[in-house]
Amino acid sequence: MLNATQRAAKDAAAAYFGGPEASTSDSSSNILGWGIGTKVTDGTVLSAENVVRIYVRELLPDQVIPEQFSALQTDVIEVGEITASQDWPTPCGVSVGHPNITAGTLGCLVKKGENHYILSNNHVLADSNAAEPGDRVLQPGPADGGTSPDDEIATLEPYQEIDFSGDRDNPNRIDAAIALVGDCNQTIVLPKIMKIGIPRTATIDATFDQTVRKHGRTTKHTVGVVVDISADVRVKFGDRFAWFEDQIVVKSNDSNPFSRGGDSGSLIVDAGTCEPVGLLFASSKRAALTIANPIDLVLHRYGVTIVGEELNA
Repeated sequence: MLNATQRAAKDAAAAYFGGPEASTSDSSSNILGWGIGTKVTDGTVLSAENVVRIYVRELLPDQVIPEQFSALQTDVIEVGEITASQDWPTPCGVSVGHPNITAGTLGCLVKKGENHYILSNNHVLADSNAAEPGDRVLQPGPADGGTSPDDEIATLEPYQEIDFSGDRDNPNRIDAAIALVGDCNQTIVLPKIMKIGIPRTATIDATFDQTVRKHGRTTKHTVGVVVDISADVRVKFGDRFAWFEDQIVVKSNDSNPFSRGGDSGSLIVDAGTCEPVGLLFASSKRAALTIANPIDLVLHRYGVTIVGEELNA
């Protein structure tokens, strides 16, 4: 907490740089911010006395900055542009999405031959059938600030379309898509899932009362219990409906939901062994239930395997 002298100096800097002669509201402003700290040169603290630290995009010889504010001297620091941190190298379990959606979750890293892909839902990577193979995928997703081309992480592969007829005679079994990472840089995606670690390469079938967990973009790390291993359900996608068969249903093991919007695409794993169980794609707010595709159906459809560790590793 700042003392009275420090607060007065910081307020004086804020009043000065917030004025029309040096406004920071202009994106072209060279003044990026200010604060109270110590004077540092070449990594060495030169004085134990506090100074008003002025952060600038670059040192400009013709820019006049007061030598002090209130009772404190100033120290001008050139920092370049200050930008929001991306999750690069990217772990799994973070925000991702097609440029035309809001955001979902990067479930896991998968491979086929020498190629690596990110795995998530069709409605996350392929915009619910509206995308074209070759479209770029963003990390983070658009709702979290991702833009093209700076945040492009992968390229959408041909995908399994969702049947939106709602016809029980034409059921869906997966809502999944993959996107190639290799044409960007395979090393920018790590197999580690946030708060969980590296999943196992080998998968297992869901079982009744199995404790599972996931890490998603919205609710982060949550733990739940499998309550259904072969559910046939109608799922709403915006103003359309799709019928799914043989799905996994998970409920939270506490008062918080296992998932919310934005968690779609999360990989669900066994809580004890980290063996993959399902790919999260839908949820019910009223009953706080989560719906997931059996992971083996997804992997088989795309001919991929999970990049992970062996169980006895």
